[in-house]
Amino acid sequence: MPSSYPRSRYIAFQIVLKDSTSAQGFTRAEMIQALQKNCLKLFQTPCKTFDIFLTRYQFPNGIVRCFHKEKDRTIHLLKGITSIHSFPVHIETLGTSGTIKSCCKKFFMGDSLK
Repeated sequence: MPSSYPRSRYIAFQIVLKDSTSAQGFTRAEMIQALQKNCLKLFQTPCKTFDIFLTRYQFPNGIVRCFHKEKDRTIHLLKGITSIHSFPVHIETLGTSGTIKSCCKKFFMGDSLK
């Protein structure tokens, strides 16, 4: 019997500062704001439409959840973020997984990130 809720994918990413002296790091709120701003800019719709949610974040690493059919769109969204709080950045996606636990294990050597 199929489940009544859609499947999720978890995308691991890492923030790379373009100018190493520009910032000491970004807060969770700043990262969420960058995701929402870029989603509206690229797709003219809020993150909630694709179930995009920042599940884990500890600068410079993080994990974003999305619907499994929206994985490519979410990766495009992450790579489209060029600045956070007016500091130039580049976001590298490390990989995708079906659970948070396996995502942490594969891409962050078991660190749960918080």
